[in-house]
Amino acid sequence: MLHPTGPEPARTYWVRRGVLVAVILLLAVGVVLAVANLTKAAVATAPPPPLPAGNPAASPTPTASGASTPASAAPTPGPSTSRASSTPVSSPPAAASPSASASAQPGPSATVVGTPDCRPAELQVKLAGDRRLSVGENTTFTVSLVNAGRLTCLTSVTAANFELKVYSGKDRIWSSRDCAKTLAPFDKKLAAKGVVAWKMTWDGERSVAGTSCRRGTDKLRGGTYWATAQLKGADPVQVRMIIG
Repeated sequence: MLHPTGPEPARTYWVRRGVLVAVILLLAVGVVLAVANLTKAAVATAPPPPLPAGNPAASPTPTASGASTPASAAPTPGPSTSRASSTPVSSPPAAASPSASASAQPGPSATVVGTPDCRPAELQVKLAGDRRLSVGENTTFTVSLVNAGRLTCLTSVTAANFELKVYSGKDRIWSSRDCAKTLAPFDKKLAAKGVVAWKMTWDGERSVAGTSCRRGTDKLRGGTYWATAQLKGADPVQVRMIIG
């Protein structure tokens, strides 16, 4: 291969080989160019993408000359229609079945059953009673609760959340919790601005802590006393009494 032999000079054989190689290279370049042209042609004749499903008639269809033509003016596809005009238009999505629509609807919201408890902060406590008493005289107080809220609610009054007490300065004189029968517990449904009232009696004596209704041995003296009605969570109210 590298040292040609024959009746002709070596140069002749090298020239022939050079010509052969040049011809082969030219043929290869021609093949590559032909393949590239075919690829471009295939791309140019490929069908356009589908029109949007929302409004097919509003999208223009490009023509061979480059001008835009409304899709509504395009000819009806048939056997003689070109490949570019035979692109199918996307059909609108199918309507959801009644069962699927029903399952997508949100369920009913939870409903509160029964009357809710009253919020103590929305209950107004009121207290009424005699302002002047004799030493050792019984007195009856009227206690009431007013629903200051906007909704009907259920209030519960027991010895655990309500107390009526009498003080003189810092001296604890009497408490309704020292006698179980002083307060009869109850539940009451109150409408907005509704009122519930009950009576409680103080015997005019000291009481001993507990629930046995025991009286203290120290006698009261004349002076100023305060009766206080307190419902847990609500503002307390007082009545000033002069005992003499």
